[in-house]
Amino acid sequence: MEYRIAVDEKSGWGMTTISGEITPAGLIALLEAAWSDPQYSKVETALWNFLDAHTNMRLDDLMEFNAWVARTKHDRGAKTIAIVTGDDVIFGVGRMFHAVQHDTGWKVCIFREESAAIAWLKTQGGSREPGG
Repeated sequence: MEYRIAVDEKSGWGMTTISGEITPAGLIALLEAAWSDPQYSKVETALWNFLDAHTNMRLDDLMEFNAWVARTKHDRGAKTIAIVTGDDVIFGVGRMFHAVQHDTGWKVCIFREESAAIAWLKTQGGSREPGG
């Protein structure tokens, strides 16, 4: 799993791009890197792009990841996250995460198209569109 973490200067949104095989260990490494980043750790809103990713994660993997996040997040990083994916399995896992993530302190929604994700983020208080 590879990832890139950035903060968009125009919108102030966290921008995370993930590619390759998504694993629980890879997601933990991603979050540890994001929460340690001085800029990203302060963002309120984020767009996570999983368009070039795939996974074989199962519900038990997701539940363990969710429990880890609930134990370790401690108010770091984005609280409102839009996930974008075209992969059916990631979409399904994302929907499951959306359903079980209430202990994480996040508001998460998953989308098939980036334009829909951006529109949703704008309704959640992330009023400025990324870019620039």
